[in-house]
Amino acid sequence: MNELNHLDPISRRQFAERTAKAALGLSLVPAADTVLAEAQGKAKHVIYLYMAGGMTHLDTFDPKPGADTQGQTGAVETGVPGIKLSEYLPGIAQRFKDVAVVRTLTQKTGSHGGGSYWMQTGYQESAAIRHPNMGAWAQKILGPMHDQLPDTVYIGGGNEPGAGFLGPAYAPLPIGDPSRGLPNSKLPVPQKRMDDRMEALEGLNSPFLKKFGSDDVKAYAEFYDNTLEFLQGKDLDVFNLSKEPREKRDAYGNGRFGQGLLLARRLVETGVRFVKVTNGGWDMHNGLWTNGVGRIGSMDKGVATLIDDLKAIGKFDETLIVVTTEFGRTPKINARAGRDHHPRCFSGMLAGGGIVGGQVFGETDGKGYAIKEDPCTPEDFNATIATALQLDMNKRVFAPNGRPFLVGHKGTPISSFFG
Repeated sequence: MNELNHLDPISRRQFAERTAKAALGLSLVPAADTVLAEAQGKAKHVIYLYMAGGMTHLDTFDPKPGADTQGQTGAVETGVPGIKLSEYLPGIAQRFKDVAVVRTLTQKTGSHGGGSYWMQTGYQESAAIRHPNMGAWAQKILGPMHDQLPDTVYIGGGNEPGAGFLGPAYAPLPIGDPSRGLPNSKLPVPQKRMDDRMEALEGLNSPFLKKFGSDDVKAYAEFYDNTLEFLQGKDLDVFNLSKEPREKRDAYGNGRFGQGLLLARRLVETGVRFVKVTNGGWDMHNGLWTNGVGRIGSMDKGVATLIDDLKAIGKFDETLIVVTTEFGRTPKINARAGRDHHPRCFSGMLAGGGIVGGQVFGETDGKGYAIKEDPCTPEDFNATIATALQLDMNKRVFAPNGRPFLVGHKGTPISSFFG
């Protein structure tokens, strides 16, 4: 029994499960179909907020008051007994009844690129194949959501991972600066001349398509057709933030991230399914309490305003807000008053879309170094998002090389987040 106590949480559970199977023919873990039947969300849209660079967990969602690893960051009450957040997240703390936090995200790479890819796809990066983002998965499984606008929009850079093996028809629309709207969105020539050009192009392409009519070639042709239809549509005003009152723009924050959140709200209100907003600059090796506090505060202000705004327009219950990152930061504060890479444990947040708020999943140790119980892998986190969107995680989708893939990569959704 002593040997069992020294095992980590995953090993203990595996040991108990195997023992039960051997002795009684039982399994402690319900089948995937049972988990999915019990845990379902009601999200129609996702606003996916990616804190690029490695968001510090101790200074955001997993503070350790009194620990020597906490540094200068204090903690605030959330209204839920025993749960505190960083003092730099007062807005989210005040809305904690609508928020569910994961404190035990974990993965195996301290590489920005590899960690980011894994978190956003549920798959480890591979030289052999590129995996789809969650927006592309949703479009593939559920079908397109809007007649004119793309199903997935990326705001603020960070255009990878894209549609992966699903191809360009599922690619996200990139928006660099949300305040500038959609670049190059006006036809370069009058409509009649554009129609003539496209007719001529179709004539030139037709023999090539007949000879080399692969799925990839057809997908690119379809992509151009969809782009032209999009540019001629009536929905482009959604990208124009000047349509919003100045007080609303100020409420979100006037930086790219805050304005990106406002654009994301406008997009889901118009019918776009998946909007990712990237907020960079979280690689805080130096001067965390000099440079990082403002970044954490702007994230808090923007997310708090987004929650209120979605509620005001009646979209909160059908829009899943996700806050995540590639890894956490070391509890040990380095000589430059910063924190280094720490993939062993880190935090994320979910709200809306049928998520039951006012709770925390998982626990880390008293200094924020390691997981005490309930680890959550990137696969589990993506499976939770897929469950909120009511995606069929047993549906196999085949890549061009013939290999089958599943959304969530056989992860286990956090069932307690769904009541």
